Amino acid sequence: MHLRQFNKAGVEAFRRFLEACRENPKEPVPVDLLESHEHTVLTSKQIVVEPREFSSRRQAADYFQDLLSPIPPDAVRKDAGIWTWLSLFYFDQICPTGNGNRKVRNDYTYIYMPDESRYFYRHLLFIAWQVKQVAPECNRLFLDSSLVTLDKLTTEVFKRLYLTRIPCLFELLDRLYWDCSNNRPAKGIVSPHKISAGDLVHRFPTRIRQLEKTYDLQSLDADQLLEILGDEFRQRAATSQSQMELSMQ
Repeated sequence: MHLRQFNKAGVEAFRRFLEACRENPKEPVPVDLLESHEHTVLTSKQIVVEPREFSSRRQAADYFQDLLSPIPPDAVRKDAGIWTWLSLFYFDQICPTGNGNRKVRNDYTYIYMPDESRYFYRHLLFIAWQVKQVAPECNRLFLDSSLVTLDKLTTEVFKRLYLTRIPCLFELLDRLYWDCSNNRPAKGIVSPHKISAGDLVHRFPTRIRQLEKTYDLQSLDADQLLEILGDEFRQRAATSQSQMELSMQ
């Protein structure tokens, strides 16, 4: 199927489907909307969307990066119609059935809202593409996870735009918070209630806010930023480095 984008009527029709599906989890998916001239506009005859099964957010990120490459990234980032249309096209992937029923989450999980600072990063398909855009490398914290839900680690980082605008951020986060011994994010780094030394939810953003008053963080590399973050972060990075060396032996 050629890539299309929902117009306003299409977005509202999809929203009504989500409401109906919450009331009746067996509500049939309105696939007829995908090529409805009343609800959609063709974006490009050269871009063909294929049915896919994504076992992880990484697979989705790789696919959408390639699929949408003919469109300028800034245009993709602002296009609510394309991302919402893609949500319907891949609805079985991002809202799978269980025992014949679906658990439909908040609208912003499926309806892309680029102008809403609280919601834009919560769209399941967009955030997969966006991670690959801002972190082409050092992205395992965010991409080696399920596509079906948005994990707290990704939420905590991407809701803070001042963090994602720091060029060395993702290399540094990988060094701080990836547990090489278990090949997964370190435990306890995103606890909403418990503050621990060098954690990601509380200490890291607080420290960055302090440092940006004195330093030009945009000009620092990962080693330089780590050095000024403080002992709690240097110790965490040293622990991660030791784990990596042990895993390679």
